[in-house]
Amino acid sequence: MPDGVFGVEVVTPEEALVAGPATAVMLRTSTGEMTVLDGHTALVGDVVPGLVRVEQPEGTTLRLAVHGGFIQVDTRPGAADDLVETGEGGPLAGMSTRVTLLAGVAERAEDIDVERARRAQEAGSQLVSDLQAGRGAAGDLGDEGPGSDLVQAERALARAELRLSVAAESA
Repeated sequence: MPDGVFGVEVVTPEEALVAGPATAVMLRTSTGEMTVLDGHTALVGDVVPGLVRVEQPEGTTLRLAVHGGFIQVDTRPGAADDLVETGEGGPLAGMSTRVTLLAGVAERAEDIDVERARRAQEAGSQLVSDLQAGRGAAGDLGDEGPGSDLVQAERALARAELRLSVAAESA
């Protein structure tokens, strides 16, 4: 592998969305924007909801809507040796930088159903508006207390808006 290339994987509970070589990974953490390059300092941190870009050696950029998670940068010698490339089957032997992003929910830009996201945005916006005006039907608040319906509605709206934003950027 050429200099500047490292292993990256983006994993959700359902699947590995990305597994293979990269030249850069760009994302947001709770402390700000971050770009990981080959040889980056080892770290473990959080990933806030937003666009994650993975630049690949051949020049393409993968765009993902990531709804929060964690990142680990491992710089031990051979850190990427056991990483199997998606669809290619070969290990990334010899690479000493490996980026692993664990996300509860993430999707590739090209997999986003834009119409469904628009409907979710419209419904979420209406529900947030209704709940803020006191017109919404309060569900079972359980242990979450007053306002949890509004918080959940705002989170659902934010997820729909992120999907639309990532899909629009890659169009």
